[in-house]
Amino acid sequence: MMKKLLIILFLLVSNFSNSQGFVDLFSINYGKSAATAYENSSQTTTITNFDTNLTLPIELNDKYAIITGGDFSLNKLQLFPDSGYNNLYLTRIKAGINITHSEHWSGTYILLPKISSDYVNLGMDDFYMGGVAVLKYKKNKNLSYKFGFYASDEAFGLFISPIIGIYYLNPNARFEINLYLPNDGDLNYKLTDKTKIGMDFVGRGKSFKLTTDGVRSSYAENNSMEFSSYLQNNSLNKNVLLRLKLGFSTNSFEVYPIDQKIDFATSLFKFGDNRTQLNGNLSSSLFLKIEAIYRFDIASR
Repeated sequence: MMKKLLIILFLLVSNFSNSQGFVDLFSINYGKSAATAYENSSQTTTITNFDTNLTLPIELNDKYAIITGGDFSLNKLQLFPDSGYNNLYLTRIKAGINITHSEHWSGTYILLPKISSDYVNLGMDDFYMGGVAVLKYKKNKNLSYKFGFYASDEAFGLFISPIIGIYYLNPNARFEINLYLPNDGDLNYKLTDKTKIGMDFVGRGKSFKLTTDGVRSSYAENNSMEFSSYLQNNSLNKNVLLRLKLGFSTNSFEVYPIDQKIDFATSLFKFGDNRTQLNGNLSSSLFLKIEAIYRFDIASR
């Protein structure tokens, strides 16, 4: 039964994989911050994060593969010192296609509709449309480059970001780099066949509409950057990667009136930003996170 399942998975993902030689089909993580202070206040809060991700590519032929899947995330924190805890939810669907354009070039084009709010009195106002397009140039089995563009409607307006990436695995397969700049990156080193150490960073660019007394009156904008080091082990199963992370987050959760927007934002700049922030800033803090990834290894087939 397991052998048949592996064969099916191989057929599903073989065309989607690039020079990495693997695809992460599923991941789940849970993290919690240390006590995090508010600006100009003696009070603190803790920030809890839960994220899960499913990606299922389905091969149609040697050139085309359909991309399906979804994400779910929860951030729990006090946005104001004297308030209760807010639950900030995001549910996103992936629907797209991967095209092999030539021996060296392939492209991934995905629509990313999502619902993002505190999930109180859910409605169409909580729905946003986004998408990503990435071209990959596979130079050889150990090196590839990526060039793309991400855009999404948000509570504050339009968010757009270019994407520049590189994947590299050194000849003895011990040192690995996987970058999707400016928002994601991972560097790791294999200590043994089952253990790695690594460093990664994740940039978050999300917004969540908030309900006060039954009325949509404001929204929270999360632009946190997370930097962490981790220990990875796959002793239980070669495809299941377990990670323990210790990291540092900038904790940017700014609240604005629902009717105040900007012209557009990128990962580094905001244009036409004349909004009035309703809450104080949070300090940066340490966090601890556990993570599990199901990685299907194409190279071993």
